[in-house]
Amino acid sequence: MKPQELIQRYNSGERDFSGVNLDFTDLNQINLQGANLTNASFRQANLQQANLKEVNLTKANLEDADLRNSNLVKTILHEASLNGASLIQADLEEAILTQSNLEDADLTKANLIKANLIGSDFKRAILRDAVISDTQFQALVEEKETLEKPVEEQPNESEKIVEATPDKLEEKIQKKEDISVKEVQNKSNKPEDNIENKSENLAENKKDNHEQSVTKVKRETNKKEE
Repeated sequence: MKPQELIQRYNSGERDFSGVNLDFTDLNQINLQGANLTNASFRQANLQQANLKEVNLTKANLEDADLRNSNLVKTILHEASLNGASLIQADLEEAILTQSNLEDADLTKANLIKANLIGSDFKRAILRDAVISDTQFQALVEEKETLEKPVEEQPNESEKIVEATPDKLEEKIQKKEDISVKEVQNKSNKPEDNIENKSENLAENKKDNHEQSVTKVKRETNKKEE
């Protein structure tokens, strides 16, 4: 497709240009806002000052393309190839560049405020004087994954009791029974029981002493009578 045909079709209301090939073409100051350009190819194309706001450029090939001063606000560049592209002073605010290839790309003075660059390749990329406020990089992703990692829940005390094996429960019950038996035995040996035993012994001793006294008195009386 030639640039003029693309412009005419866009101006007539068409927005889907997925897979279009515009390599090496001059698209200076072109307006394609909101167009669908997924899988499109713009290798070494001149896109200076182009209006590509909110354009879908998913998996597009923009290798060595000239995007100086272009408007890429909220543009989707997911998995796009921008290897060696010139993005000097480009406006990429809130753009989505996840898993894109930005090797050797020049982003000098580019606006990357709130842009999503998670998983992108920045090898040898130039970011001199670029604005990266609230920009999401890979480092932030790793931190996010750590925070969202599921934590193994520890069982509470009631769950631990429920999870005890039958053998352990039986052992606990047996221990309680043994303690109960000991308590019963201890109760049977209380001081009150000892006192009762002593009282019985004293009563028997008194009875014996009384009988002995009566016998002695009778003997003495018999002796006097004689």
